[in-house]
Amino acid sequence: MKYFLWIFVLLVFSGCDSPASGISEEITRQFKSSGRTFVNLAKVLPNVWDKVCILGPYSTSKHAYETLGFAWPVERQSSISASDKNVLLLFVTNQEIVEFVEHPRRDGDFANLSRQCFAREQTTFHHQTNPKKGWPGLFPKE
Repeated sequence: MKYFLWIFVLLVFSGCDSPASGISEEITRQFKSSGRTFVNLAKVLPNVWDKVCILGPYSTSKHAYETLGFAWPVERQSSISASDKNVLLLFVTNQEIVEFVEHPRRDGDFANLSRQCFAREQTTFHHQTNPKKGWPGLFPKE
């Protein structure tokens, strides 16, 4: 009987959306409602965080360390080390990840900004169809 109870509990919790998926959904909603022109991450995630760091496709824990300045287990926490479909947004406060989300590139592509961090005040990103460098995607407001 205990065995079936544990299976039931696992099934119930596995069906729940994580807060991170809500972040990605809000980024997508904001991007689409703007006519696919911009995203303001400070409005997407109003919680306390100082900066957002972006890791693009095929990034590893080594890249996270180089970007963040501290270790973070990319391969254990996400699928980006083996995929080009998503980017990883890491919300940081005091050398600690307070929230992270894998976001699909088709719903606002941050991949050109891989291995960069942006202060909260600089997290309005505009879509550029013909950027000076890279491919079409989101870039910081100039």
